[in-house]
Amino acid sequence: MLRLFAFILLTVVAAAAAAWFADNPGRVVVDWLGVEIETTVGIVVLFALVFAALSVGLFEFARFLLTLPRRIAERRRARREREGRQALSMGLVAAAAGDVGAARHYARQARRLLDDSDPAILLLTAQTAQLEGDELAALRYFQSMLHHPETELLGLRGLLAQAVKAGDLEEALRLARRAHRRSPKTPWVVTTLFDLLTRAGAWDEAMQVLGELQQLGLVDAETAARRRAILLVTMAERAEKEGRTADAFAHARRAARTAPFFAPATVLAARHAQRLGRPRLARRLIERAWRTAPHPDLAKAWIGLQPEEPLAQRIQRLERLRALQPFHPLPYMLLAEACMAAGDFGEAHRLLVRARELEPTERVYRLFAELARLRGEPEDIVRSWLERAREAPPDPAWVDEDTGSVLPAWQPFGRCGRFDAVQWRTPSRVVQLAPGAEGVEFLAAPRPSPAREVVPREEAKPPVRREAVGTGAEPGERGDGGEQPAEAEDGAERRPGSAAA
Repeated sequence: MLRLFAFILLTVVAAAAAAWFADNPGRVVVDWLGVEIETTVGIVVLFALVFAALSVGLFEFARFLLTLPRRIAERRRARREREGRQALSMGLVAAAAGDVGAARHYARQARRLLDDSDPAILLLTAQTAQLEGDELAALRYFQSMLHHPETELLGLRGLLAQAVKAGDLEEALRLARRAHRRSPKTPWVVTTLFDLLTRAGAWDEAMQVLGELQQLGLVDAETAARRRAILLVTMAERAEKEGRTADAFAHARRAARTAPFFAPATVLAARHAQRLGRPRLARRLIERAWRTAPHPDLAKAWIGLQPEEPLAQRIQRLERLRALQPFHPLPYMLLAEACMAAGDFGEAHRLLVRARELEPTERVYRLFAELARLRGEPEDIVRSWLERAREAPPDPAWVDEDTGSVLPAWQPFGRCGRFDAVQWRTPSRVVQLAPGAEGVEFLAAPRPSPAREVVPREEAKPPVRREAVGTGAEPGERGDGGEQPAEAEDGAERRPGSAAA
């Protein structure tokens, strides 16, 4: 619309000018070299316009002829760059897919069409060399990237991957530190440096890098606190091996304050406090952690404060743990075990019922089966409890997140060598037990002596029916006239003192 308006406007102006010149023709006389030309002003103006148009046309034609070679070269260069970029993209895709032949073809084509110093071409040629198994050629390409600021970080990443693959931890750590100096806020640089520092045992430097991870938002506050506590625990263990008892206790106590929900830190701090003759401090540390997150390791450390105490006194001390966490099943299971050891089967049954109400896990039903054994109940009742234990949800355990296996105790590294890979969580129903995990005791307490020895199954005599109060079954599932629990398979009989599989 705007262009139409401009055309109409120009047409009106031209028509008005022509009409004005027609009404005022004027007279122009040119006398040059004996030739006299007489015409009107309008003709002169028209001649000047035609002359200007011809001059502009001739100038543009001459410029087109003069710039034609350069424009042909630019178009050819643009076409080569477009084809080279396309070959480069196809080569990177082929390298990522593991197609060695296509990656080699496109890399050769990209080098022919583009500049060899292009970072993407260097990356493609290095990846192609890696696919071909030529590690030395890949190493040369990555090293050539270090000489250019724009490709230095890319070359460091390639060399770092080469060093990790070759198992050269010292070289990998050197390259990671250089990459960190080059780009301290790049996520993969900080994460890789922290992993290598933990593998090398550089705990102090790893502590600083962990703070950077948290500042960059790569780990949350809870994970950062737990990893900081793990680093302090490893520092305490190193100081203990070197005979620096005071430093070991300081590191362990700081770890317990940093992450009170992390049981191994509190257990270590309490053990050092007990060795230094400070049992009250050890008790306070355990109680504080128990309020935050009850854990079987804390219970073992709590019992370890007075390992030779009588069972009656131990039960009184375990009541303290129940008072601190009255709605958690763990203290009720601990008290039930202690009552079974003391021969108080009625109280043990009451405690196990309460634990089952809070959380009916596999361990609760195994303790029911143990209680039935101690009471001398028939074997079919014991097997029924073991069958329920098989179907119940598993109890939390130390699980290696990389392999899914259950470990007998916590350790700072997983079985694949990753830091902080062992987590306290509920394992899946089917898990792989790590070596040494079989038969791990739930609580480091003396096992109770049975009221009478249960006759093996193949030699068992017909059981004598007992009163309903003497069974460990649920109400309504035991006693005369009541419904008996379904009989389990023969293979379901196992000692309930072992860890959940």
